[in-house]
Amino acid sequence: MKRPNLKRVLSRLYILKIIQGSPATILTLTDRLRERGIEENIRSLRPILRSLMMARAITAELVEGSGRVYCITDAGRQELEDYLFHLDILQSDNGAAEERGKDSVADT
Repeated sequence: MKRPNLKRVLSRLYILKIIQGSPATILTLTDRLRERGIEENIRSLRPILRSLMMARAITAELVEGSGRVYCITDAGRQELEDYLFHLDILQSDNGAAEERGKDSVADT
């Protein structure tokens, strides 16, 4: 199994977060990612979507007139929650480091 790289993890996080808000087609996902400053093209999203489907984090329904519409599953919500939990830890670690930095500057 391939080890996830940071770009892939962030892409999964963004895709799950977008789909959590509302089901989306690949074109909608691409547009929403670009709105957030992430320049992913459809070709690079397909393997990530396939991986999320294999992990049962999302499902795809064929909707007439729209094509495939991706929806988040309970497993996907859990994966998203795990990612967000880890981001909270990083943020609090960063806040603690900033406080230590302020304390050391104040001591000098």
